[in-house]
Amino acid sequence: MIKIDARAERFEQVEVLGKNVLFTELRVDRDTVPEGLRCYELRHTDADWSEPCELARGIMVNFMGTILTSDPYQLPPEGWLRVSGRTFEYTDEPSITPQEFLAEHPPTGKDVIDLYTIAEDKHDLLFSKGDAADRKNGCIGHLRGDFGSGKQFYTTWWPHQNDCLNTEPFKADIDRVVNWLRGETGPLHDFPSMERFCRMHERSAAVPEAMLKSYGFSIDTRQYQYMLRCTPVKGDYNFYLYCYDKEAREKERTAPQRNATRLPKKKRSEPER
Repeated sequence: MIKIDARAERFEQVEVLGKNVLFTELRVDRDTVPEGLRCYELRHTDADWSEPCELARGIMVNFMGTILTSDPYQLPPEGWLRVSGRTFEYTDEPSITPQEFLAEHPPTGKDVIDLYTIAEDKHDLLFSKGDAADRKNGCIGHLRGDFGSGKQFYTTWWPHQNDCLNTEPFKADIDRVVNWLRGETGPLHDFPSMERFCRMHERSAAVPEAMLKSYGFSIDTRQYQYMLRCTPVKGDYNFYLYCYDKEAREKERTAPQRNATRLPKKKRSEPER
């Protein structure tokens, strides 16, 4: 699959879903996209290759083109937005390079939420592993929840590291993430929604280490990372959301080993399922 170097190309200027963006009919090597730009791809309809129908991070079938933007789109949990001929418009502006576009449209700094199926080598982050692992990974704590009879939403917060990373900015961030996951198409909307969401990712998200059939997802914001383990089994806990501070993780990774401090043991521990 041929991909172009974004730094060496000129792009058309178009408007997609109300945003001024760059567009090319070719696939772009994401490693060449300049810092400050986000990369998305468009899908065309089955009937017309020039008629867009979907915007997502990546498109395999019916690929129409690539767009770059300094004002990222907030995708819903399923990972795509509907686009039509009315929300995709060519402009009269000349083609330009990504660097020229950034000079005219600086990054907005929008902190969007991204959801991915979790890589197999990250499955440990879906479970409690003790204080040493918590320090290494910057674990803040985890949220355990279930849907009751199917439509309720019950949660319990379990602090890690004596709740030392449970700051006000984190509380605001996790509220935003949980509300996003609770949306109409999110896996935490209700039990049937979780079942559907997990079936969509049956192969890529399965967590064989779990006692019950479970699926793992990674949710990223600018400062935090959340590891969501979904267990669509009635009568049991339906999800665990492990929360990690990226900055604390990096500080621990770069700190000299001799500076590591021992934390007191937690006064309570949750039985893992």
